[in-house]
Amino acid sequence: MSRGGPRFQLLVIAGQDGKCVGDCPFSQRANMFSKLVLNPEDIDVTPVSTVDKPGWFLKLYPDGKVPVLIDRTERNKIVPDSEEIVKYLSTLFSKPELVPSGFEGIPTAFFPKFAALMKNKDKDKDHQLRVELTAELGKLNSYIESRNSSTEYLMCDKLTEADCQVLPKLRHVQVAGRHYKNYEIPGEFSALNAYIKCGEESLVFRQTCPADEEFIWGWSKFFL
Repeated sequence: MSRGGPRFQLLVIAGQDGKCVGDCPFSQRANMFSKLVLNPEDIDVTPVSTVDKPGWFLKLYPDGKVPVLIDRTERNKIVPDSEEIVKYLSTLFSKPELVPSGFEGIPTAFFPKFAALMKNKDKDKDHQLRVELTAELGKLNSYIESRNSSTEYLMCDKLTEADCQVLPKLRHVQVAGRHYKNYEIPGEFSALNAYIKCGEESLVFRQTCPADEEFIWGWSKFFL
């Protein structure tokens, strides 16, 4: 990068063509949060293939995992992992309002249940796994319903780190769950569906969300 270019570079998972943004929810989390904190001219977002990892990437970060944030003004400081990237940016730019307390009270166990359903090879177990996933999504729906406010998002009227974590994972359920398991988030979960609609209409989500085919491709290895 030439002198005077963006301070930060964010390496995220690449899609099937090796160039577009892929379906990693942790990459999208970091990408969304960086857009909440930084001006567009302050960061480059670079998709990196984790199928055929380029040599420059392994030399830079031998663990070979994404997302990774590079801070060029700090001697190319490497910040791996979405959790650490969020902490680094929120601390560096004094944005505690984007990481409000109380996230631990939000039911987020739906994603492990979803992954278990998607990876399951025993059709006899599919029904129970669907029941368990629906139960966890129901907890999230109940949480949204129980808030004593009319906030559009999980914590307040603006996107926060909580939404950066949850919305990308819900998109996996919507797209890959429907495609491979014919699973739909129940229509009676009206609060959850309204939240998803609001979140997906936000500019930050739309700017960072992969195309539907990337979710399908990303999960395809479990359906060969």
